Amino acid sequence: MKLISTARHIFTTALVSIVAGAESPLAFEVASIHPSDPSKQVGIRRYPGGRFVTSNASLRLLITWAYGIGDERLVGAPGWLDSARFDIVAKAPTDEPTLDEQHAMMKSLLADRFKLRVHTATKELPMYTLVVDKGGPKLHMLEAPLAVNHDPFKMTRSGSLSGTSVTAAMLAKVLSNQVRHFVKDGTEFTGVFDFALEWRPNESSSALAGDDTRPSLATALQEQLGFRLLSGRSQVEVIAIDHVEKQPTEN
Repeated sequence: MKLISTARHIFTTALVSIVAGAESPLAFEVASIHPSDPSKQVGIRRYPGGRFVTSNASLRLLITWAYGIGDERLVGAPGWLDSARFDIVAKAPTDEPTLDEQHAMMKSLLADRFKLRVHTATKELPMYTLVVDKGGPKLHMLEAPLAVNHDPFKMTRSGSLSGTSVTAAMLAKVLSNQVRHFVKDGTEFTGVFDFALEWRPNESSSALAGDDTRPSLATALQEQLGFRLLSGRSQVEVIAIDHVEKQPTEN
């Protein structure tokens, strides 16, 4: 009887340890946070060896990046969220973390160092649906079983976006950042492809607008990629801030 009880205790202890380990959130091995020089260029960069570096990144940018959302899907933000800016140097526990893993580590950092607490909700917002244009996609298709690239997008200048080994769902997500509204993938397109897209940004200054002969984003999507954006409104999942502190805890 005692042997059975002991065995049950060992099994229960092991099970609790496994569950606790499975629930442990991913976190950076080490992270240093300092107020940023406002004259520095804004950036979030990932380097080999699991290094993660931000410069002049606002708390709003860090939160939206961590949760993979656009500004319009972050609600309840205090007014100082854009002015609180930080340089972060962090190291992941592995040399090649995926983008999703780094998002999870940033969530842990925000919760630990800035005491960020959030909940999800739904809100009716303007949104777009990405659909295939009448002529069909105009893409550089890649043959299966090529893996999806989890860090695929490059923007060398405003209005110049390229992607390697991406899906339509990934394209819709990155377009959300450009149109500043949620973009849903309604293409039913399952292929993997490379693309390059050139358009004239809306924020082009009047001095430069006359020299910028690139098409609008909507026209570029149709002519260069064979996709269209349909506007509408829908219930969209948002991230609501319950609590966040302006200054991080000490390094």
